[in-house]
Amino acid sequence: MTTPQAPGSAHLPESRSTPAAGPGGALTGGAPAPAAAALPLSPAPMPYDLTLSDLTLRQASFATRVNAAAMAGFGGIGLSVSHYHQARAEGLSDADLLALLAEHGLRLDEVELAQAWADPSVYSEEEREADGELLALAARLGVRRIHAELLDEFPVGTYVAGLRELCARAADSGALVAVEYMPYAGVYGPGLDWTVVEASEAENAGILIDTWHWARAYSPDEQEAKLAEVPADRIAGVQLSDALAEPAPRVRHESAHLRQLPGLGYADLRGLLNRLQAHGTQAPVSVEVQSDALDSQPPALSAHQAYVTASAVLERAGWPCDAPAARVSVL
Repeated sequence: MTTPQAPGSAHLPESRSTPAAGPGGALTGGAPAPAAAALPLSPAPMPYDLTLSDLTLRQASFATRVNAAAMAGFGGIGLSVSHYHQARAEGLSDADLLALLAEHGLRLDEVELAQAWADPSVYSEEEREADGELLALAARLGVRRIHAELLDEFPVGTYVAGLRELCARAADSGALVAVEYMPYAGVYGPGLDWTVVEASEAENAGILIDTWHWARAYSPDEQEAKLAEVPADRIAGVQLSDALAEPAPRVRHESAHLRQLPGLGYADLRGLLNRLQAHGTQAPVSVEVQSDALDSQPPALSAHQAYVTASAVLERAGWPCDAPAARVSVL
């Protein structure tokens, strides 16, 4: 998920940072993970049906992203409004986008990112229209899941009212709204995320768990207690990526530029996936790797590495490859 700058957004308190976990899940203070380009072109361990979300190949055109995803073995991709605009500027119509996906045997699984859905008076007309365009895009292209976040801090009641309205608008197209918490945002953790979703009383609302945000937001035990409050069927998605051994001085910069491929960093991915399975979670899983290292190499190589590493992490965690939860997005 993208991490844009926004006035008034929260900073990461020291109490929300957590020790980092090493490869394989052990807590450690080891060195940074190896660069993406060091990975071999080996086959994936298990045939997981994964989704290559928008920002893993954020420098690629739509056609290039589709081709790379299909070659790597993904079953679907995600799309942001900005990359949709880029595709239209390249002369592609909605019909062309869907035809390219069909030609390569891919789905369009998710669109993002709703960001101006709380107090309308705080946001510009342009920002509010961007959210409206996102909803319309999901409806036209038949996308099941809309990702939403909120960097700015508001009273809980404002979050609730805004989410209720957003979900009502999304329901017209049958889409689910997945609200993502971030350690530096107004909605900063799974407990507050679920409080807002539950109070909205929107049947098409759920929470989105990003493993990088999980690693940076709380200790595992604290988050596990928060997770226990969330019904398993209201976890709308899980995004996989890995983290550096220690938080960078600017955590939001780390989130947008220094994420690691799954299993090559120090987050306890296996532990989190095991917790989610024990909780009964059957959600699509997303692997979100916003990485300057991936940006610097050929998209086909980055897509392949994302697929192989995500599949290996899921297999080590005993994640079923034939269940709905095995649909994984790699951002």
